[in-house]
Amino acid sequence: MRSILLPFLLCIATPAAAQEFLYVSSDGDEYRASENEHGGALTSLYPKARFIEAGAESRVVRGIETIYFGRSCDAFTEAFGQGTWNWSNGGFRVTFDNGKILGFPRQEIPWDSLLHCESR
Repeated sequence: MRSILLPFLLCIATPAAAQEFLYVSSDGDEYRASENEHGGALTSLYPKARFIEAGAESRVVRGIETIYFGRSCDAFTEAFGQGTWNWSNGGFRVTFDNGKILGFPRQEIPWDSLLHCESR
């Protein structure tokens, strides 16, 4: 009887141990967080298509989107290029050099090593 119950209990415990937090942007997209040597990243769960307005140089960027959050409070994504990011009690956001703002309202940053990027 014991050998039957033990695997059953392990299966019940597994989903809780493997819990993952997802982040939802102000555009309604879901992202998974990861950490790297330069800071952190949010990677979209689903492919996206972003129209980048640039006059004659306008283009569409398609695919899984990754937003990089640097230790110097810098940010980057293929679609919008360079920017900066910060967090506050109201959530965190990225302001790209092209003027695009991508927010994560009412959500905490997932990287304790980047807490110095607090909005002032």
